[in-house]
Amino acid sequence: MGDTDLGWATTLHRMWTSVGRITARDELAQLILPPLQALPGVVAVWGLRHAPDDHVMEYRWTGVPLEGPNRETATAIAAGRTPAGLSDLGFAEVIADRFDLAGEPGGTILVAVDETADVPVIRACLGQVIGVTREAIRRLGRRRAELAQQTRDALLAEASLQMDAVLDTTQTMQRVPRMAVPAIAEGCLVYVTDQARPVLRSSVHVDMRRLAALLADRAVVEHLDHMVGRAVQGGPVPPADTALLGTRAVDLQPLHARGEIVGALVFLFDRDDTAIPPSAFLRDLASRAALAIDNGTRYERRRQDVVTMQQHLLPTRLPDVDGLEFAAAYLVGDRILEVGGDFYDVVTGDGGMVAALIGDVCGRGVDAAALTGMARHTLAALLQEGLTPQRAMARLNARLRLDGSWRFVTAGVACLRPHGDGIAVEWVSAGHPAPVVLRRASGAERGTGGGALLGVLPEPKVGVSELFLAPGDTMIIFTDGLTESRGADGVMFEDHALGETLDRLRGRPLRELVDELSTASAAFGGPRTDDIAVLAIRAGKEQL
Repeated sequence: MGDTDLGWATTLHRMWTSVGRITARDELAQLILPPLQALPGVVAVWGLRHAPDDHVMEYRWTGVPLEGPNRETATAIAAGRTPAGLSDLGFAEVIADRFDLAGEPGGTILVAVDETADVPVIRACLGQVIGVTREAIRRLGRRRAELAQQTRDALLAEASLQMDAVLDTTQTMQRVPRMAVPAIAEGCLVYVTDQARPVLRSSVHVDMRRLAALLADRAVVEHLDHMVGRAVQGGPVPPADTALLGTRAVDLQPLHARGEIVGALVFLFDRDDTAIPPSAFLRDLASRAALAIDNGTRYERRRQDVVTMQQHLLPTRLPDVDGLEFAAAYLVGDRILEVGGDFYDVVTGDGGMVAALIGDVCGRGVDAAALTGMARHTLAALLQEGLTPQRAMARLNARLRLDGSWRFVTAGVACLRPHGDGIAVEWVSAGHPAPVVLRRASGAERGTGGGALLGVLPEPKVGVSELFLAPGDTMIIFTDGLTESRGADGVMFEDHALGETLDRLRGRPLRELVDELSTASAAFGGPRTDDIAVLAIRAGKEQL
């Protein structure tokens, strides 16, 4: 009985030792059906796989094919019915045994035998094979569950990295559904509360045309709004109308962040129930998404507050001066949400005096902001009163030393006066970056800086140089956030892209020039910690 040489006991042992290597139910069929077929008197061995409603999902066989009347016979026996006409099919008897496992499709193995078969022995062998089959399916289910859990863990980890990589709320809400589709669901919609009402902010589906048609249907929109509205209010969520939404299943997860509900994720599923992730996993994903969205919202709110505070440290407008054009731009650093220390201004005085000033206070935060305001207003007031830049910087240096502040200040002042058909410029620097002159008829030229930081030495040390602006020439003064913006390779904007950018912007309107120059530097460096202040002065055809 069994394998000719090894016997049934050896065959059964081989099946049990192979259970741990089975990776699919097809492999299982190859393991268990042929040994039963080899038993004396066995005509055919059939395997049936059942759906939860006992509908037969799949057929496997050895020996006589499981087709036509044979399939009808096997299905009837598996359902507990005794069909007539077995002898007409060439069978003396069909022995059947069934297995069921929680959470797994069940199955029936049937052994068709002739008159020579030892039915009790074959029935016992079939029972032993059922035991092997049950254990193999249990292990397959456990391995599949472990693999699914590993996949979900990887998805959660990747989702967290992707969502935490940006603090821009719009980008975060776009990344959330893209992480979910198609790995987790066929569709994902992101709702965020706005004035206590849910607003759809982002949506992705494997079939975007189908999603667009859904969201164009007023009944669908009202149904989703009602569901999400109940969820964000903390009440019970009404069941989804899957027929209206054109999907097999829907899962809605409120977005909880810091004790508040900030929105909801709506997952749309077309896949089988067994392929839908557990609710706990979807809840975990929603929790991470909620925190990322809330962080982005708080970041944007804080950033706007910083920008507003920064604007109060800068002039509301620059003066109108015949023969000169001014434009300025200021970009707040992205990664540190504290008020920075960059400042600029343009002042005019008696006798046609015009002075453009720029500076940078060490550090950020409230103390730096207070010092920034003091430095800007001190220099501007002293220059407006008629003091030279050297004397104004000496007064500011003395004030910094008197206050005992550890913060230092770099500063530059450009005194502008008519000279011939152009503008003569005296540049006075206290450790500040040198200006750049963009000639109307040629390329960019770098001026001369020099001097020492204010607030460090008992007596200030300044550098003085002279420049000349012909009609149409532009002088650009700036803080070091512009030139020292670094790319991923550590190369600074000044060394790699400043000249090229200025050549590209030569001749542009002054407002456009300062905006694009500061933006180009910010884009070159990516996420940055330093602010960028740029003040451009263009000599016109009319004299002062």
